Amino acid sequence: MKKNIIILFLICFISKEGQINAQVFNEPEKKACSIKKISIEDVSKLALENSLDIQIAKFDAYIKRTDLSKEESIFDAFINASIEYNKDKKAKLSSLLGNEIIEKTYSIDLERKLPTGTTLTLGGSNVTTKSDSSIRTMNPANEATAEISIVQELGKNFFGIADRGQIKITAIDIENAEHTSLADIEEALYDAQVAYWNFVLKVEELAITQDMYKEAEKLYEIYQKKHGLGLVEKVDLLAAEVNVKVHKNNVAEAGLQEETAKNELLFLLSESNFNLQIKPLDSLEVTPLGVDLYASLKEAIETRRDYKKVKNELKANDIDIVIKKNALWPQIDLEASYKRNGLDSNLRQAWGNVGGEDNPEIFVGLSLRIPIENREAKADFEAVSLEKQQLLFSLKRAERLILKEINNRVTQVNIIKNEVELYSAIVKLQQDKLQEEIKRLRYGRSSSDLIIRYEEDLLDARLSEAGAFYRYRVNNIGLDLDKNTLLSKYWEADNL
Repeated sequence: MKKNIIILFLICFISKEGQINAQVFNEPEKKACSIKKISIEDVSKLALENSLDIQIAKFDAYIKRTDLSKEESIFDAFINASIEYNKDKKAKLSSLLGNEIIEKTYSIDLERKLPTGTTLTLGGSNVTTKSDSSIRTMNPANEATAEISIVQELGKNFFGIADRGQIKITAIDIENAEHTSLADIEEALYDAQVAYWNFVLKVEELAITQDMYKEAEKLYEIYQKKHGLGLVEKVDLLAAEVNVKVHKNNVAEAGLQEETAKNELLFLLSESNFNLQIKPLDSLEVTPLGVDLYASLKEAIETRRDYKKVKNELKANDIDIVIKKNALWPQIDLEASYKRNGLDSNLRQAWGNVGGEDNPEIFVGLSLRIPIENREAKADFEAVSLEKQQLLFSLKRAERLILKEINNRVTQVNIIKNEVELYSAIVKLQQDKLQEEIKRLRYGRSSSDLIIRYEEDLLDARLSEAGAFYRYRVNNIGLDLDKNTLLSKYWEADNL
């Protein structure tokens, strides 16, 4: 029984035509001889779900998004609280002041900066004073104070323009970081799809070499029969036998290349079971279509992330210019506060007097800090002004880069389209040529050298045709990559 299972496994391992399908890659029960059939759609989905490169790229964007909270933290509310205790037994100028003064202070306030550049503070405090002085009318004395204060920035950060501007710049930087992550994800998807089509190519090349191996065996059988009848010389029989061995070696090499291509694909899909057998559902063959350059250029201008990033940098630079221009102004702060207090020997009554008595304190002030040279602010403003000119050149360069890359890729796709059509015609001619020569062989009008050479011609033509189809497939994917439209076919950007 055990021996039969081993034999069955070996038969399935050798045969590439097994039809048993594994439903998922990581199937709980591994079945001998199971083959996973997989399509380009499956590869794309698995790559987006499992690729480690894609997971790393996602986290680059996630980490960058935390910068927005850091910038917005400038508007966070703060609770400030303090407790103070002071016991004063220093010598006094008059005995009427007493020998000891004990003072306890409690204060708490809520402070918050608003997007308008206004710092608002609401708070209250209590000071309890106890003394052995004979002239104090209230002992202990409690002074409760409630206060509201406002500080409005009017100079460099005019009504919060610098704070809000910096948050906008950070949001733009995050968007650009997401563009970078999406580009990395798209590159990983491209690599997986190219690996898939390379695997399909190797499967096709293996099938071609197997077909030619069978043809070589048929030719060898013909020569064996003819040699037995004395119709051909032994040298022709030996040539046919050598031809069989050469093609057998070609099959072995093609099998190794197929296995290597399969392992590369499994690696990119983060599949650790390299013993898994997979079979592509897609064929290399496709009806080749030409590509319109102007339509591709128009689409690329709308979708290229590097172009969007430069435009975003220009937008951020415009905001930064406003910030740096305002930084040339002096520091001007308008301050205002309103206080009410209450006095009593009883703490609770002191707080009750805060609202019951008309004893306010109103303060309004304006502070001004004027830099004389102001060299740092001037240098910063000059730097961002120069950066804008640099970014304008970068935008032009990005446009020219798009024109070059799309032009090159479209030209390549259209040339390969013609190659595919040409190689397909050549394969048909080589097949017809070989068949006609085999017919001549049956009448003794051909030679082994000629038949073998024609077989090699057909093999080369079929391999060249497969290679052309592969290049056509890959360059079409490359065109989507150059336009930054590949990822959107399989994944929503909102998933990031």
